[in-house]
Amino acid sequence: MWPKGNVRLFGAVLMRPSLPLLALVVLGTVLAVAGVAAADGSAWSEGFEGPQPSWRLAGGDVPYRIERQERVQGHAHSGDRCELLQISGSSGHELLFSHDVGQPYVIDELMPTVWIQSDRPGIQLLVRVALPRTIDPRTGKPLTALLRGSSYTTPGRWQQLRVDNLTEQLKQHTWTLRAQVGPQVDPREAYVDVVLLNAYGGPGTTTVWIDDLELAGYAKRSAHEAPARSAAADGNNGAPVSGSPDMPRSDANIRRRKIAMAGHVLMADDRPVFPRVIQYQGEPLKLLRQLGFNVVWLPNVPKPEMISEANQLGLWLVTPPPLAPDGAGAGSSATPSKIDPAYDCVLAWDLGHGLGPSQLPAIQRWKEQIRASDNQSQRPFICEPASALRPYSNIAQLLLIGRSPLGSSLQLNDYGTWVRQRPWLAVPGTPVWTTIQTQPSPTLQQQWQTMGVEQPLPNRFASEQIRLLVYTSVTAGSRGLLFESNTSLVESDPDTRVRATTLELLNLELGLIEPWTAAGSFIAMVPSSEPGLVGALLQAERARILVPLWTEPGSQFVSGQAAGNGTTFVVPGVPEGNDAYEIAPGGLRPVRSKRVTGGTRVTLDEFSLTSLILFTQDAMVVSDLTQRAVRIGQRAAQLQHDLAVAKLQMVEQTESRMPPRDSAAAQGGQWLADARRNLQQCDRLMATGGLKNCRDIFAYADRAMRPLRLLERARWESAVAPLGSPVASPASVCYATLPAHWRFLGRIRGAATGENRLASGDFEDLGIMLQAGWHHFQHPAPGVFSGADLSPGCAHGGRYGLRLAARPQDAKNPPTMIESPPLWVTGPKVNVQAGEVICIQGWVQIPAPITGSVDGLLIVDSLGGEALEERIGETTGWKQFTLYRVVPESGQMTVSFALSGLGEAWLDDVYVGPVGPSTGATAPPTVPSSVPTSNGAMTAPMAQTLPPVHSATGPFQQPSPPGR
Repeated sequence: MWPKGNVRLFGAVLMRPSLPLLALVVLGTVLAVAGVAAADGSAWSEGFEGPQPSWRLAGGDVPYRIERQERVQGHAHSGDRCELLQISGSSGHELLFSHDVGQPYVIDELMPTVWIQSDRPGIQLLVRVALPRTIDPRTGKPLTALLRGSSYTTPGRWQQLRVDNLTEQLKQHTWTLRAQVGPQVDPREAYVDVVLLNAYGGPGTTTVWIDDLELAGYAKRSAHEAPARSAAADGNNGAPVSGSPDMPRSDANIRRRKIAMAGHVLMADDRPVFPRVIQYQGEPLKLLRQLGFNVVWLPNVPKPEMISEANQLGLWLVTPPPLAPDGAGAGSSATPSKIDPAYDCVLAWDLGHGLGPSQLPAIQRWKEQIRASDNQSQRPFICEPASALRPYSNIAQLLLIGRSPLGSSLQLNDYGTWVRQRPWLAVPGTPVWTTIQTQPSPTLQQQWQTMGVEQPLPNRFASEQIRLLVYTSVTAGSRGLLFESNTSLVESDPDTRVRATTLELLNLELGLIEPWTAAGSFIAMVPSSEPGLVGALLQAERARILVPLWTEPGSQFVSGQAAGNGTTFVVPGVPEGNDAYEIAPGGLRPVRSKRVTGGTRVTLDEFSLTSLILFTQDAMVVSDLTQRAVRIGQRAAQLQHDLAVAKLQMVEQTESRMPPRDSAAAQGGQWLADARRNLQQCDRLMATGGLKNCRDIFAYADRAMRPLRLLERARWESAVAPLGSPVASPASVCYATLPAHWRFLGRIRGAATGENRLASGDFEDLGIMLQAGWHHFQHPAPGVFSGADLSPGCAHGGRYGLRLAARPQDAKNPPTMIESPPLWVTGPKVNVQAGEVICIQGWVQIPAPITGSVDGLLIVDSLGGEALEERIGETTGWKQFTLYRVVPESGQMTVSFALSGLGEAWLDDVYVGPVGPSTGATAPPTVPSSVPTSNGAMTAPMAQTLPPVHSATGPFQQPSPPGR
């Protein structure tokens, strides 16, 4: 599968202008001498007998070097000579070479063939077909499509490759093109533009001998046929269209692209679009297009060259506006300059991130300035507010919301609830895009480095975790995804290759269901017969899709097997007469279904991690999805295979460093053997049939990863068992860092603790606390009363304990969701030394569940940051928490406690100190857990109220709690 848009990457190299008849006659004479037989309507051939090579590099995604390209003797399939290609490449999928064949019509009899011999399998023959009756709106040139043929499977022997059934392939691909471009796609008079050979055989050096390129059933297109003209050119006397290298920067010569909001649906060129956005880190735009992204998020205003390239590739951009804020504010007498129409490839203007109430007036003025200057009057604005979502949704038509649940204490099902509920705080109907983690935070990596995690540090999350996060966001109602990226996807290290492969596969799948994600609606969550497995039901105009996914606790750290056989769902509301299909790479598979009480029961014979189940009786929907699934089948199978290979290598390397101390070690050998066996079967299928058996290849690759997930999960559960929480140790939040975690546990096991460096952590005297530097921050929320005090009824030890409380002013009508933590208490600064292990310990009791937030009580230290926040919901009596952090450099640290919703949390006997020998060291305070407690009122007679030092109406300052 060539990812959408890539066919046009090499248009400037491969397209040839029509030649005059005399020139064709002369060219025909020259080619005949060189060994090309000019066709008489029935055949065309190239015997490669002349002295000069004729295959031309056409591009691809592989960093490469051409070692040799020449005509050689003594190794031909027939005749005296053949053409030799020898290339060296690293990671990637395609390195294409093209050959002109004179533009024959696509008819039933046409069949391109070529003979090749290579030292490696996987070489593939393709043709590029041009549709002269259809203009690609993104390039202004005739629309093109790649049709794929057979692949080379017999290393060391000559084998003929062919492209069969061109007319049928083109017919099937027309449905895909119409889904992508529009119903105007017309395949009549289609012709073969060039023949292509993917000469990439894998990392390393590949040698290919090529001979006897032939096209049977050759009917040549007339040289006098004029190329199709774009609507823009027809309306402008043949002026260049957008993307032409000589395009003048004026309104008259720009092919206009249209962007608008239709309710909550984003329309681009009159079609609903689901943005698959990548955070730009300097990669070539064509690489990002190859990976399946349709939008690139830029941190700065792009240069004209980037805008031109984005237009040529059909990419959209999200970028800050080209006019600086306050250059011409509301009421200014100055006339704002008009934004150049070249910016029509900008999908939305980015107004900023981490915004709070204090910035509202300036953002409003900036928005008005841009709107007055923008030629696209309906182009939306997007911003990421930390708070004040409702007023910001009056300014921006799109909101970006973001959390970082992977590797954190935030469960994925709680994250899904947060995404689903967050829009309640905005203007009703405001669509949201969500951020998707792909890499650990710099803070977490700094902790790993200080702990001695093996180099290079893990620089990605597991593909399964990213997949679960994507599908959780989509099923929770996200209308776009911004894939966060800290480093470039062009790098060749293993982590980057796996990350790029993961994202490409997800983009292929998301492209299949775009009608539902871009313009569909959420119907219901559907339970299953398996604990931890639920499905989200989405509806579009003529069909419904059930998206099952695992929500097992702890999946944000390490996913489990996440697979089952004979899993059933009872799906409500499916119209009678609808058939059920599983959408899989290579096509649709019927799913067993039956009408039962409560809906339609479907049974999945084999399920793993995520899936897509279609319900419809519309033959057009089935046909369209079938063709699109077939189109991505081979590419998806290759990507899944590559992910399985990489996962096996990573697990084997990690296991070699793992101490054989837990029960997982006993079963680990069998699980690894199961994974290798399934991968071997996968490789056998690829060796015998290439990627034609894409369904089976995909299935065996997926089966290979299941036992590896079992091993990872068992190891992780064993590793976190000695801890009270997975975030207690920075190295226990990821499977790849577990060897360092075990070494860390050995380091702290039995070690003495130093004196408590946190002043007044016993919460006994308010005056001493204030003098020591304790601070109480409030973030007023409408209808909420909050406060912090020292209460005698909330003590774990001694006379008093710290109570944090937030209550609705109207108990009968409490807020359903709290935007930001109503109150936040931060301890005094603690001096720490580089290399120290710091223990953070204390006691907490939460008498009743905290409502209005999924975060409960947040315990945040400045060493671990947001990535290692501890979240505690309801407790049964007093509960001890313990966190360990390592100090990367000498300085100061703080510990904070935030009540994220409505309820109470009691804290006492908090300790912050070093782990290790220390003169005059004392253990952290230990007191009986049977101290009687009572739920005292906020105004208890003996309570000592901790006064707020900052009554915030915007983002907090020193410290800055997250906007929730």
